[in-house]
Amino acid sequence: MWVQVPPPAPQFSQHMTSQFNLRPLATSDADWIFEACQDQEILKWTQIPRPYTHHHALEFATTMSGDVEVWVVESDRPVAVIGVHSINPATRIADIGYWCAPWGRRQGAMKSGLTQFLSKTEKNPDVAIVQATIAESNLASRKTAEAVGFTLVGAADRSCHCGGEEVSAVNYEYAFTSAGFSTLPL
Repeated sequence: MWVQVPPPAPQFSQHMTSQFNLRPLATSDADWIFEACQDQEILKWTQIPRPYTHHHALEFATTMSGDVEVWVVESDRPVAVIGVHSINPATRIADIGYWCAPWGRRQGAMKSGLTQFLSKTEKNPDVAIVQATIAESNLASRKTAEAVGFTLVGAADRSCHCGGEEVSAVNYEYAFTSAGFSTLPL
């Protein structure tokens, strides 16, 4: 069976203007997550409840809403989230998602956070591949994945539920090498 693979996302320039750190999600993150999740871009590309209330943010910050791990990217304030939705023990594939608050965009925050996340995850013996299923039309998230070394592997076998609609999606993968060295960009 032949499957048409969508083209890679177009190129955008991106500059890091400050240093970003990665840390685990904390209950104290609820306020900024609530504020960020009022953004139309986050509402458009994610599956968060609509309307997104402070109660939703507190529940997410407290329980991770079913995710295996949740990480916060921050500089002088938190700007982004990376969530590990699941890790398949048979395939060793970690399924992730990520979003960035409006005040953290176009500063290299998501690129820095994903690079740190991949470096940390490389040490996890339960993960050989990190996979992101991204809406085909979400060019910013696709470009970010490509910038840190994810490879477009083709059309996803599932759609993305974005902004209340089902949209076509593509899969990106980042595979760690068997020798213990990654292909992380320097």
